[in-house]
Amino acid sequence: MLLNKRFSDSQLVEEIKAGNEEALVSMQKSYYAMVKSFILKNNGTEDEIDDVLQDSIIAVWRNVNKPHFSLTVKMSTYLMAIVKNLWYKQLKKKTRFTVVDESLQEKITADDIKTDHLDHRIIHQLVAELDETCMKLLGYFYFDGFDNKTIAQKMGFANTDTVKSKKYQCFKRLQSSVTTKFNKEDFFN
Repeated sequence: MLLNKRFSDSQLVEEIKAGNEEALVSMQKSYYAMVKSFILKNNGTEDEIDDVLQDSIIAVWRNVNKPHFSLTVKMSTYLMAIVKNLWYKQLKKKTRFTVVDESLQEKITADDIKTDHLDHRIIHQLVAELDETCMKLLGYFYFDGFDNKTIAQKMGFANTDTVKSKKYQCFKRLQSSVTTKFNKEDFFN
């Protein structure tokens, strides 16, 4: 590793402050394998490695050149913290999951849904096909009117984010069941 032979972490900080581009190139070469491993293990591709590493090294350069910068951890730890933050932001942007607008969902209650023209046996059958967790969760939310915090406590979930995610998954299962077993005419004559 060129970096370990040429610069200690404190020397690296001084070289970056002095404008020595060789220090940045050395960082890129030294930490490439570590960044590559992290990106590939976390749903990344080969093409994304260089971009994330370069953006991270630029962030290190900017931070080191701030007046009161002090490196209190190893440079590899510091760089990887930046890599991870940038990567998680990038993953969030490219996520394949649709974000559900919770503010809209929470305004809809069971009373708002007009079911006069629906055969309640169909609804009962579809809901009965869900697992017990989904039946309880959707019942608590749509019929009992409980908020996500209350549902998390009642069902032993870690937090409200778990409730949101599970509620979305359950709703998608229910939706899939409806669309595979019925067509529009079955509900709207």
